[in-house]
Amino acid sequence: MKNSSLLFISQPTPHSLLEENVHVKVEEREIDIDHVTLNGGVLLKTLILSSDPYMRYRFREPDVPDFCPPILIGDPVDNCGLAKVVRSDDPNLKPGDLVWGYIDFSDYSVYPGKTSHAMKVPLKKIDQHPSIPLSAYIGPMSLPGHTAYLGWKAFMEEKAKTSKTMFISTAAGAVGTFLVEYAKIVAPHLKIIGSTSTEEKVAHLKNIGVDVPINYKTENVGEVLKAHGPIDIYFDNVGGSILDATLMNMRDHGLIVACGCISSAADNSSVKNFEQIFKRSLTVRGFLCYSEAVVPYLEGFWSEIPPLIAQGKITSREHRYNGLKEACNALNSVHTGENTGKAVIVVSTD
Repeated sequence: MKNSSLLFISQPTPHSLLEENVHVKVEEREIDIDHVTLNGGVLLKTLILSSDPYMRYRFREPDVPDFCPPILIGDPVDNCGLAKVVRSDDPNLKPGDLVWGYIDFSDYSVYPGKTSHAMKVPLKKIDQHPSIPLSAYIGPMSLPGHTAYLGWKAFMEEKAKTSKTMFISTAAGAVGTFLVEYAKIVAPHLKIIGSTSTEEKVAHLKNIGVDVPINYKTENVGEVLKAHGPIDIYFDNVGGSILDATLMNMRDHGLIVACGCISSAADNSSVKNFEQIFKRSLTVRGFLCYSEAVVPYLEGFWSEIPPLIAQGKITSREHRYNGLKEACNALNSVHTGENTGKAVIVVSTD
């Protein structure tokens, strides 16, 4: 039978978007799902895949070091996803099991297959909660939710007890939305400022409880922060000019949690107000999800968060792309702002 895959075929130039049939392409190859060799693994049927901003760093030359593994030319793109086990040589998994892992952007794939990297951890079996939608397992129940929760627990929770104001950039994204909703539950005294890129997303920020939403494309971020600050905690997803504006409006002894710097992937922007870190005695903590500093808090996530999602207190807002034919658009959308929720690629509903 035909098996479609999204293959990586050439590196894009720095700060550029992916072009279909130039950098990635959908290709069909034959697969015999009844006899393909598993080598102790499993054959998966892909259901839903995630598009995340960090993936931009993976489309690079393999000899360039970075925090995440590169995708090699000719290989399928892979990322967090959900799949169903079709066949299994793994004694811990059986046909019909629902699993989470770093899944190839393919209709069918053998896991772990020929590619191996640090993020390709053993598959996690999912026992779906009846009140939690399936796609939430790659949104608030997956990397975005883990990132926000672990960052809060490891670095922000204690600081929040004596803080008044928190600012979150890209607050309408999957990580930002989770952090807003969770902070409103556990630290309701905080005034939350959130930035985003469109009026539609500003409306979303108001709906989830952001006290001061900012459209950074039409408003002066520095002036808004000055009017509603100073800022005690800044959760930074972007770096660049927004970080610069925030540095000028931090309270002395404030905290900056550096979760991402996606502006540097889009252009050559740099931070000009670095000296404010020592002038204001700021603490800056950078972290990667699942790093040693934060992963001890993951056990608490699984006991605390699923009930909040089931109760609708933490929500899952999605922008769905249908099929691998739309995967390139999904990968670009998280950089252009086209997506109006967590970008997910629905490969199959079976």
